[in-house]
Amino acid sequence: MKRFNLFINALLLMLVAVGCNEDFDTPPMVVPHAEHQANMTIAEFKAKYWQDGRNFIDTCKEDTYIHGWVTSSDEEGNIYKHLYIQDETAGLGISIDANSIYSSYRVGQEIVISMKDFWIGKYNGEYLIGKPEWYAAQSVWEAGRMTLDQFKEHAELEGLPNLEKIAPVEVEISDVVGHSDRETQLKYQGQFVIIRNVEWEGADGEITYSESASSTTRNIKDEDGNVLGVNNSNYANFRGDPLPLGKGDVQGILYMTGSDKWGLYLRDTNDCMGFSNDTKGYPSDPWTVTEAIELQNQGKKGWVTGYIVGAVAPGVSEVSGNSDIEWSAPTTLDNTLVIAPSADVRDYSQCIAVALPQGSSFRRDASLRDYPELLGTQIWVKGTLAGFMGMAGIIDNSGSTEEYRLSIMTGGVTELYEDFEECVKNGSMPSGWKLVRAKGDKDWYIDEFDNNKYASVTGYSGKQPPFDAWLITPALDITNAGRKEMSFLSKVRYYRATDKLEVYLMSTNDPATAQLIKLDPTLASASEGGQSDFISSGTIDLSQYSGTYCIGFRYVSEQQSNYTTWQMDNFKFGGKALLQTIDDFETMNGGQTTAQQGWTNLASTKGWTATNAALLMGGVNDAAPVFQMIGKKADGSDNWAYAVHLNGNINSKGILTSPVFKGGLSKLTLNYGYVLSESNGVKFNIYFFSQDPRTNPVQNPIRSFTVNEPSAAQKTAYTATLDVNISGDCYMEIIPASPTNSTSNKDRVAIWNVMWDPAE
Repeated sequence: MKRFNLFINALLLMLVAVGCNEDFDTPPMVVPHAEHQANMTIAEFKAKYWQDGRNFIDTCKEDTYIHGWVTSSDEEGNIYKHLYIQDETAGLGISIDANSIYSSYRVGQEIVISMKDFWIGKYNGEYLIGKPEWYAAQSVWEAGRMTLDQFKEHAELEGLPNLEKIAPVEVEISDVVGHSDRETQLKYQGQFVIIRNVEWEGADGEITYSESASSTTRNIKDEDGNVLGVNNSNYANFRGDPLPLGKGDVQGILYMTGSDKWGLYLRDTNDCMGFSNDTKGYPSDPWTVTEAIELQNQGKKGWVTGYIVGAVAPGVSEVSGNSDIEWSAPTTLDNTLVIAPSADVRDYSQCIAVALPQGSSFRRDASLRDYPELLGTQIWVKGTLAGFMGMAGIIDNSGSTEEYRLSIMTGGVTELYEDFEECVKNGSMPSGWKLVRAKGDKDWYIDEFDNNKYASVTGYSGKQPPFDAWLITPALDITNAGRKEMSFLSKVRYYRATDKLEVYLMSTNDPATAQLIKLDPTLASASEGGQSDFISSGTIDLSQYSGTYCIGFRYVSEQQSNYTTWQMDNFKFGGKALLQTIDDFETMNGGQTTAQQGWTNLASTKGWTATNAALLMGGVNDAAPVFQMIGKKADGSDNWAYAVHLNGNINSKGILTSPVFKGGLSKLTLNYGYVLSESNGVKFNIYFFSQDPRTNPVQNPIRSFTVNEPSAAQKTAYTATLDVNISGDCYMEIIPASPTNSTSNKDRVAIWNVMWDPAE
């Protein structure tokens, strides 16, 4: 006990002494020193172990040491799991299965590497230090990624990082492009280089280093037209930055691909130097009409923005006064536009003129003769600033959609129905639909479940939150639509209140520039983490709007651990397409009819099934299994309808089962009849269930109907129209009622042109 007390007292004295001493010495900086020195240059080492071909691996057996200074950095995310070094003679890549390598190996850090029992080889043409991996597809060994610990076992740091040691080697594009010989590869592969006086192809102030969906190669071009690809990762922090404008110098790491093509890796945007900051004339910073007039006939090319105020009058080839312009709309001709700095200008000397080339998209979309509503609206036009028809103008505009932009849409469809059933899972959206990523790296996509396809979006697996993803319809002509209405179905899964689905009326299909009017549809809802059924939006009245618009479905989410999945289906706008959908019996049995008594099982593309049934078809003459009474399909096409012929045998009744009616239905219409003389009228039952009766056969119907036509005539079409009025997902079964209770086939019935209106 006495010893313990002495120990406590001593400890307290030490703590007091430390507590009273507020002046601590700064710990000395530890400068690393390698135990070994290089005995071979990188150039000598690469030459000694070189092998032709795209893939190989070899092991160094000698006591060989090389050294180099780090030239690469993965800090900005553009260089992935690679480290590059170079000495006074050459550069070399090192493949390491690790992220944030820059935190251990800073740019300018000298490294001494022991190559004994270490590996050197190629991976798809690139010469690297890397771990042996077997490439089964080509039956060859290659240089794969080693672990960071494996590299550290062979690498020693020498001194502190020194940026003066990594001056880039100046090269011309022509020094490497087109040269895949051994000497050129040994000299330049893995080398940190600078290429002077180049420009980025396609740079317009808007095009970015990389697309968001995948890594993208952008080209730099020199004055002689030589081109080198620069590979930019879609995970790079600067992925969304616009490419530099004008001319300047670009530096980075040269590498060789398996197709014997050279490429360049940037470390960050500081590797682009001396480029212009002048964005005038680019899409993001167009000239005004006033500026364009001042720059006439100087060879300037680019974008101009202004307001549409008229068109050159008929019979005028040289504008000499205000009377030569039609200042109102619609105009007589469709071949020119006159553009002013503001919508109220009526002085031709303050305006510029541009042609609308015959047969072009520009003329189709932008003439005041066809679209007088364009008068006074803003427009963006690309071309050369030069005189046209005796006044200031824009020439060399081809009329393509890439060379003009309107502030409002023109044209458009008057009705649209899209259920996405013709799409392929994870494939493209339907024609005319547009995807836009305003933020992040997630898009809407086509998904499928339970024989139903739909558009879906989620932040799950996204790498670049926050997310702002748009799904945008084709142009919709509200003015000329028969019914100025729209509707759709939505469903939510893994609901998080922080994730939102928003729906907008858009003046164009570009969220960045469009006028956005937020709509208030009914959207699916669920408890936190839960999911819903498909829910109808209800009928959305658009009659207060005139002109052409798009509908934009916007998914917004901040970074979080879990993300909501939103689904959208059955988009309907205007006209007949809003009123009803129709069966697809023509897809059963590959479109091939069966014998009228050849009872079998049938299934359609959209999920209709029939058991103990046959497939009949409409036609001009009765020649079983083709019957005149079935006639044409009621979808407005000129195609013959197909009918499902259900067995009426009391012991083996046929059953026709529908796919899910998402969101329910209000009205059901169908054609029916019988084709054989021994039938005794027609009677059948229609049942509606909340769950699929094919997988949940034991359930009570939520609604049922009986169709009975005891005096029905043979080979005669009848129509049944039912007010079903079910809200929420449901399924339907049609079963013969077999009025004679016969074990023969007297009570069979044919069903076709099944149509339904969605629930309101």
